[in-house]
Amino acid sequence: MKVSIIGAAGCVGSSVAFSIATQGLANEMVVTDIKQDWLEHHAIDLFDAAVASNHAINIRMGSQKDLVDSDIVIMAAEAGAVGDVQSPDTAMTSRQRLLPASLKIIKEWVPAINEYCPQAIVIMVTNPAETLTYATYLMSTSKDRSHFIGYSYNDTVRFKIALSEVLGVAPSRVEATVVGEHGGSMVPLFSSVKVDGKPVTMDENTKTKVRNIISDYLPHMMRLKVPRTSGWLSGVGVAKVVRAIIDNSGEVFPCCAVLDGEYGYQGISIGVPAVLGENGVKKIIEYELSPEERELLDESVKNIRKSVDYVLEQVAK
Repeated sequence: MKVSIIGAAGCVGSSVAFSIATQGLANEMVVTDIKQDWLEHHAIDLFDAAVASNHAINIRMGSQKDLVDSDIVIMAAEAGAVGDVQSPDTAMTSRQRLLPASLKIIKEWVPAINEYCPQAIVIMVTNPAETLTYATYLMSTSKDRSHFIGYSYNDTVRFKIALSEVLGVAPSRVEATVVGEHGGSMVPLFSSVKVDGKPVTMDENTKTKVRNIISDYLPHMMRLKVPRTSGWLSGVGVAKVVRAIIDNSGEVFPCCAVLDGEYGYQGISIGVPAVLGENGVKKIIEYELSPEERELLDESVKNIRKSVDYVLEQVAK
């Protein structure tokens, strides 16, 4: 299994590389980044960590041509801190503001993916993940939507944590899913919540408490003014996605997928529960949404479409 990580010297990319290497999820890993000194330092340390974890893996620094024959390509290049980059459309939520700068990076790398590993499964971690997943799909030569996965698992993890805090139970006992944008208009599906496998009904006051915790997660981290993002969580989460692909597990995983009529949408990528396996997205699961959830999802999709319109304009150039 060959995994290539673009942006492997950053907080998220290096965490992803560490999780994959120390869990033995690949026998070959190519790491790339514009920060060559950081990249080399990480590559040395990663190999040592893999050896300490009793896993045999060839880790090497590379460039675009070294993507050749990759089974999985993970795009983790960072365009800047959330909220630091502005866009022409001030109505976009924080991660959407990263789109202009992030799209430039994607446009540099997609041609290399098309040339050297056109059948690779691409996991998009660079934000905004849902919009860039769709952009990468549009620019691909394969046009196989199952091969493009946007990482959005962090939202679901934080939803579970918020639920556990409000309901007074351990997070491990909670099942829940978030759909829509990986950002401000995300839709936590309260209709999907289960504790110990049993559905839970919550009143509006309880839901409000949960929403307040979720909505302050990112702002709280930004207020700390620490120049990093959710690296450890993303590293663990992306490794779970990679494992589901390698093991052909059929696990249902919340991620951004390209839709073709699911939930009534097409020509867009949004966060949805999807069955993952050896070819990427095997099936998108369509939950029955409450009227409130459907309305919120429609609003989330409208927000994402603003970014999709920008992508369509830029990709056409």
